[in-house]
Amino acid sequence: MVTLLNSRFYDSNLLYLGFNQDHGCFACGTGCGYRIYHTDPLDEKERYDFFNGIGHVAMLYKYNYLGLVGGGLNPQFPTNEVVIWDDLERDVVIRISDLPSRVCGVRLRRDRIVVILEQMIKVYPFSVELELLVEFETAPNSNGLCCLMGHADRALMAFPAKQPGVVRTVDLADPTISIEIAAHESPLACMAFNNDGTLLATASEKGTLIRIFDSQNGLKLHEFRRGTNPAVIYSISFNVDSTLLCVGSGHGTVHVFSLSGSSITYPKRSEKNFLKKYMSAKHSFVRIQVPAVTKYNQVPFICAFGAEPQSLIVICGDASYYKFIFEKTGDFSRQRFSVFLELNE
Repeated sequence: MVTLLNSRFYDSNLLYLGFNQDHGCFACGTGCGYRIYHTDPLDEKERYDFFNGIGHVAMLYKYNYLGLVGGGLNPQFPTNEVVIWDDLERDVVIRISDLPSRVCGVRLRRDRIVVILEQMIKVYPFSVELELLVEFETAPNSNGLCCLMGHADRALMAFPAKQPGVVRTVDLADPTISIEIAAHESPLACMAFNNDGTLLATASEKGTLIRIFDSQNGLKLHEFRRGTNPAVIYSISFNVDSTLLCVGSGHGTVHVFSLSGSSITYPKRSEKNFLKKYMSAKHSFVRIQVPAVTKYNQVPFICAFGAEPQSLIVICGDASYYKFIFEKTGDFSRQRFSVFLELNE
């Protein structure tokens, strides 16, 4: 799944960072265009310069179609418009205009375009003959939270329901098939499907607990504790075989949790005090402090597992790129550092 990072201007001029569906590439929007990179090993794949800013870049795996939204001080396109851009032809092929509010996010499948607005999600066919297929009301969703499975045989989508902290999952092949999951008491901050869409990870604005649910029936399977102090959760990603989960927070830390072992056990009512809750949630076995993020330099970032076993990629809003190798013991080492905007300069 694509992970959003809607950041303010840094010296790097970045407006947006996000992975494609399998984390094999990441895209960035800048004050004058976009760039696409291979994630691991790091390499620039594509770039295009406009005169003005791109605030969102949605990828469709490694295909040439991109979902673009204008952004920054001088947007290239209206912020209430979605443009499907052909990177080979360097031209607009589909335009969804005059939307009722600012576009907060875009997700792509081969057969669908999903547009996330501030309190609504609209679904269109991936076709020049545009028609609105279905729309859903949501809670206030300025960060554009939405997960969309890209597999041809699985059209599952998850997004914030109208009630704070509740996730709604819908099968776009039959939108009448829907469930709601009471994931958190606080509003949602981040969510992600695993590779086959069977698991859904969520975090709230409080950011202390990460929960894993069965996406089909809403059963809570795992509960992980990032910490006790509130934190913004920037990024959640599963590894390929869904045995590990990485979580990036505004404290500048990346936590790695293991999904192996027993699932969650539910305490008796008499045991529901803070200490019991703290001890019942599983803790991370790896904790990495991202060098770019300090108390005085709150740089947003996204993270995902790399191509090598037990490797982790961190991509920051100041254009820094880190690759870490971690061990089951919790030890880790930094294998690579780069400033990705300086590649091929």
